[in-house]
Amino acid sequence: MAENPLTFSELRKIQKQEKRQEDLSDLEENFILRVSNYLEMKKDVDNREYKSAKRVFDKIIGLRQEKIVKQAKFAVKSDTGGSSELKLLPREKELFLEMKNIFQDFNQNVEKMVKGEESIETPDIDLEEETSNQEPDETEEEQEVEEGYNLVKIISDVPEFMGTDLESYGPFEEGEEVKIPEDNAEILVNRGNAEEIEN
Repeated sequence: MAENPLTFSELRKIQKQEKRQEDLSDLEENFILRVSNYLEMKKDVDNREYKSAKRVFDKIIGLRQEKIVKQAKFAVKSDTGGSSELKLLPREKELFLEMKNIFQDFNQNVEKMVKGEESIETPDIDLEEETSNQEPDETEEEQEVEEGYNLVKIISDVPEFMGTDLESYGPFEEGEEVKIPEDNAEILVNRGNAEEIEN
């Protein structure tokens, strides 16, 4: 029996649920496959929905990664079992176990250093490399503002609304500076609810 294709509204619902609750939400094992099929279908048909859906999916994965890191730290601290009781996707189980091993190794090394069983060494971290790794994200963020989005300052309260990118925005209060789709920015400026900020 063929499964129902994923929809944007379903993806947004999952994102809101993931953001709202502290524990990992219970997703289908084939969730990532369904997202992949959905994005592939939208990529050449509806570029705007594709980009919006990709952003929502990235947010879902980011939220889940943060929770997995916390769960791995807690598992080491409390000396509890593995990942069987967590609502992890197959790939996330690998991440959980790897993070748990990293925290265990770190704690053991610190304990050895405290006992004088191991020398204290300064880790060789290439800060320039870390900085260069962050630059693409910053550039991408700047491009998002330029390509289809405007930065505006709210000058009178605005209730929540659905943007032209199918994402919900607001409510906004006077004085906030927000990035919204350029079509919506133009509407708010024309209504006197906002003023455009030059980039």
